[in-house]
Amino acid sequence: MSGLEERERAVELYFTTPMMTAQVVEHLGYPTRQCLERWLAMDSRYAGHMAKPIIPLETRRRAVELVLGGMQQKQAAKQLGAGVGAVHGWVRAYRKGGMAALQPKNRNSAQGNKPADSRRRPSAADDDDAEALRRRVEEPEPENALMRVFCFNVCSTGSAVFFRSVG
Repeated sequence: MSGLEERERAVELYFTTPMMTAQVVEHLGYPTRQCLERWLAMDSRYAGHMAKPIIPLETRRRAVELVLGGMQQKQAAKQLGAGVGAVHGWVRAYRKGGMAALQPKNRNSAQGNKPADSRRRPSAADDDDAEALRRRVEEPEPENALMRVFCFNVCSTGSAVFFRSVG
């Protein structure tokens, strides 16, 4: 199977089943979870999705229940299709604040709590700063332009690259 066929198979499996990225990777034996997430980000069906989905309260509650019942965090994570780090965080949050601490947080809810000056509308003085930033982005420094080309080639081919310091 070619690299493109493997990519299409993994992405299609993600969209046609209720599997999460970690489960797709385990099922297929390839790619890495991070690679699959990059492939998904390039797919138009994935547009607008968050990089990290909010895991439902029921899954969080079940993970805590399993761990407090004696199961290892790694096993609970695998059973629920969640990351070990997430399960660890949920157990820690539960021990610190109970069920209320497990509630998924609205990532945009903090916007209303910002001080008024950070929510103000842009002024004419900001236009000068914005224009300077725009020029800097449009006219990249030579080393940044070279790095963009290098990173694009490495990311698009999936090649591993090792650096050796010179000098």
